[in-house]
Amino acid sequence: MKFTKLEIHNFRHISEQYIELGSVMTAIAGQNGTGKSTLLGWISQASDFKQKNKTLLDTPFKSKYSEIFRFCPEKDYNKSYDVSIHYQDGLIDESKKMTTRLIESENRYRVDFDGRGTALDFPVIYLGLKRLIPLATEKSITLHDLGRISADKNQFAKLSKEILYLTRDIIDAEFVTTPNKQILAMKTKDYGHLGNSAGQDNLGQIISSILSFGRLKNELKESYKGGLLLIDEIDATLYAGAQIKLVDKLFALAKSFNVQIVFTTHSLEILEHLSQKTGEETKINFLKWNNKNAINQINPNIDHLKNIIKVQTGQVKKVEKIQFICEDIVAEQWSKNLLNGTDLKGKVEVIKGPFPDGTLIEMANSKHPIFKNTNFILDGDARVNHKSKKTPRTAILPGQYKPEKVFFDFVYSLDDNDEFWDNDHNFIHQTCFGNFSDNNHKRWFNDISNQQYFGKGCSRLFNRWKKDNKEAVDQFINEIKLIIK
Repeated sequence: MKFTKLEIHNFRHISEQYIELGSVMTAIAGQNGTGKSTLLGWISQASDFKQKNKTLLDTPFKSKYSEIFRFCPEKDYNKSYDVSIHYQDGLIDESKKMTTRLIESENRYRVDFDGRGTALDFPVIYLGLKRLIPLATEKSITLHDLGRISADKNQFAKLSKEILYLTRDIIDAEFVTTPNKQILAMKTKDYGHLGNSAGQDNLGQIISSILSFGRLKNELKESYKGGLLLIDEIDATLYAGAQIKLVDKLFALAKSFNVQIVFTTHSLEILEHLSQKTGEETKINFLKWNNKNAINQINPNIDHLKNIIKVQTGQVKKVEKIQFICEDIVAEQWSKNLLNGTDLKGKVEVIKGPFPDGTLIEMANSKHPIFKNTNFILDGDARVNHKSKKTPRTAILPGQYKPEKVFFDFVYSLDDNDEFWDNDHNFIHQTCFGNFSDNNHKRWFNDISNQQYFGKGCSRLFNRWKKDNKEAVDQFINEIKLIIK
């Protein structure tokens, strides 16, 4: 069985949000007070394991409601909260609704499942913040014989050594209980459980928990359906290197034992590490404030996540444009117009000449280092004049002539009733071409009388041409993309 989603319909400052659960590992992150630990508690409350099997530390595979939730008479007692847990049992998608209810005679809350139904019969280990109480502050400590744990102590020692990078220590285990917790402590020839650091203490509880599922799998055999390990503040008391190693070891063991691991964290190291692995098996849920309510983002951008956790604004990344050199201002204007409306706009910078005919081709074919990373856009006449030369990093404008002739021929062929003409101002075929019987394309293109109807930057003229020449436009854009690629 696999849990897929926790849906929060209504709980304090969270409304109509859901937490996606990875099939192996899930991180719940966010600033303080957003409700991370409470969500972990709701997931744990969905299950009530009925079997008598115990963990390595002789505790049941279930969580206690009283250890997770604290409801306030003033703020909570007049409210009812609703959440739903979604899961897959085989190939069937199921869900179970959990609703809080105040028992007035006892002045306490309880959780109902699907009305007055029952929780899921599924093994859970919940490691809350109580586990982080230092051993040195405990009023009493009891050391027990390892007993049945002896069979797992070698794997416990190996994992402890690898995660904490204790390369020179020979690790053994001690079974310790206090009024607040049961732990496997690390022992070496130099120190015992009283010499364990807070990180060793915390890690010992996490390792013994995941190994407990390995033992449960062996005990239940065919009837074993998996398990759920929930860890509040997984990174607490551990340095960055150990945090990453712990996550990787837990992931591998979770897959081996068919366990889902869900944890809360503030560790940027863990979140950045997991952000490279997100998918069906791994999910990151990030709770952020929005108008005094917490909303969830699933697998957010890691830079965005860092900025929120650090309470800082992000750095705007400067986009380095890819430069192309063209022959003159007309080629520049046309090139920019062709790039408008495509995903290349803003990525490509076109720089104009003037360059004499053939100069750009000589530059493109030159092996001088100064041109090594330079790209070029040639006028259409290069298709004819230089067809024998295969120039690198070069795109060619549409047509087989200079741009001015391409547009001279195009406008000349337009019907008298075409939308391009402006009859109200007598900009018609006759006035456009009447003074250019010599077919001087450049003089026609640059004529002030015509330019005022070509639009700003000749955009009106270019756009009218593009309307009838979509295939040629696409070809040019694809040439640019191939050069960039």
